[in-house]
Amino acid sequence: MKKWLTILVLIGTFVSAQAEPNPWIEPPLTTERNFPVPRPDVVPEIPAAHGSYPAYAIEWWYWVGHLRAAETDEQFGFQSTVFRRAAGPDAGDAEDTAQCGDDQLFMSHAGLSDLTAGRYTHVERIYRGGWQAHSAEGQLDLAAGPIMAMENGQGGFSMTVSYPDDSRLELTLTPTKPMVSFGDRGLSRKGADPAAVSWYWSYSRKAVRGQLWRNGEATAVEGVAWMDHEISSSQLGSNLAGWDWTAIQLDDGTEVKAYRLRENDGGMDPWSACYWIDEAGEVSYVYADRFEWREIDAWTSDDTGLTYPTSVDIVARHPDTDIIRTYRLRPLLDEQEFRGNRAENPYWEGACEVLDENGDRIGLAYLELAGYGGGLAAQLAQ
Repeated sequence: MKKWLTILVLIGTFVSAQAEPNPWIEPPLTTERNFPVPRPDVVPEIPAAHGSYPAYAIEWWYWVGHLRAAETDEQFGFQSTVFRRAAGPDAGDAEDTAQCGDDQLFMSHAGLSDLTAGRYTHVERIYRGGWQAHSAEGQLDLAAGPIMAMENGQGGFSMTVSYPDDSRLELTLTPTKPMVSFGDRGLSRKGADPAAVSWYWSYSRKAVRGQLWRNGEATAVEGVAWMDHEISSSQLGSNLAGWDWTAIQLDDGTEVKAYRLRENDGGMDPWSACYWIDEAGEVSYVYADRFEWREIDAWTSDDTGLTYPTSVDIVARHPDTDIIRTYRLRPLLDEQEFRGNRAENPYWEGACEVLDENGDRIGLAYLELAGYGGGLAAQLAQ
């Protein structure tokens, strides 16, 4: 259970023919616990790519987005994640496990940032699969407490997210770009361990329309969202203290995704990367040796006492144009710290604006900062 609770978010990956930090190593068929390992050269098929893959150890569905109310001009950010964890082939009696609903565990994380009012609310819930939560195979049909999501039959998705203050989002999300599959030969690498691979599929831009319910009244909202789906049977390496990750949606219709994997000694893991998705959905990337993640300013939580570098510069040389670009992320609300049911591993995840080299606003982003309390590294080592 402790290891399951450490899997808070994805680690982004990349698509390109560029050489990897390490040579290709064929992944094993199974992990030490006898879970299957994702295979290379698998082409995801829709709608099956959106559904669940319950034989694999870990899986998550992740949405972040930026919303605006047309009538009131209020602005909001939202983050919703459902994690699935399999008990595994060595979990014991399969019949008893299925009856008790212990073969799959689900965890929901939902955060809502009211950027106009300066309020942040969030919730974590953990459920057993079956009667408390489910994720269908073959298509998106997902429910885990405060988060429900499914395909709407019109090429898009419907989502409902409920929050502890009785507010609720009811959204329709329609992809405006094709789904992207990340990684060399279709596998996202997370380190030198050959088993540390995943299938990683994303929609980097979705148009969003819907309603935000507050105190029994609905406010129409619209905006843009990002969706990830990742399937794996591995966990993060014990050499990592945490990670910083961002999904940037620029006003010119392109996206940038960047992350640094923070090692215990303070260095940046070679598999850290920055990549670009152009208007047509084509992806280019660079590794850790060709971009910088610079901490500019920080925020300290009154609740946990932790300090997070919430304002950063990402400086990267685009591999196609050879132009060096700077993306400055600046939070739209300081208080966006997610504190779950367990006190040892809070993280910061929030809506940001994006500025260019001249200080002009060029887009919006979500930024995630994990492992700053030390709890993540301790749990990963278990």
